[in-house]
Amino acid sequence: MREISDQELMIMFKEGNTAAFDLLFDKYRLPVFNFIYRMLDRERASAEDLLQEIFMKVVDGKDFYEPKAKFSTWLFSIVRNHCLNFIKSRRYMQAGSTVSLDARDKESGLNLADKIATEQDDQRSMENKEALEILEKTISTLPDKYKEIFLLHAVEGFTHQEISKILKINPATVRTDYRRAKLMLRKKIEPILDDKKRDKR
Repeated sequence: MREISDQELMIMFKEGNTAAFDLLFDKYRLPVFNFIYRMLDRERASAEDLLQEIFMKVVDGKDFYEPKAKFSTWLFSIVRNHCLNFIKSRRYMQAGSTVSLDARDKESGLNLADKIATEQDDQRSMENKEALEILEKTISTLPDKYKEIFLLHAVEGFTHQEISKILKINPATVRTDYRRAKLMLRKKIEPILDDKKRDKR
């Protein structure tokens, strides 16, 4: 039996099938949350608020949806714009709360650390998590335009062409900015990891 596409589910939702929206929400809740969480420099409470607001926007905007592009591209255009509007408002500066990289929320499921850490020996697992926390913190220092491209491609798995549609910029610009983001991260992370290695000797 053929699997129903995201676009078809959204059309079904437009026509009044709320179960179709539930399927889309279940599929995209974690990817959307993870993207928001990192765009807001890991401020969990605000990320949770935005997650709800964004899916309410999807509900409110269902009548305007046209399956001209992938549903995920349309959705992340909304997510990205909502994040940027929130960041510009600077409300996230007032939240002030931070969470551990390994914190779990009963609704949010697995975080990036859970995906990368394997069931190897405890020492290897600790090293993986430590390196990942360094990566997470370093991503948060990137300028917004590089951060969002890096997250969309490296974490969410969008192609450069899809990102160009989400951000409404040239694919060549996406490729260039993604390379710059990786270079920035490498320059920031390598000295930290080298220092960690020297400390363990």
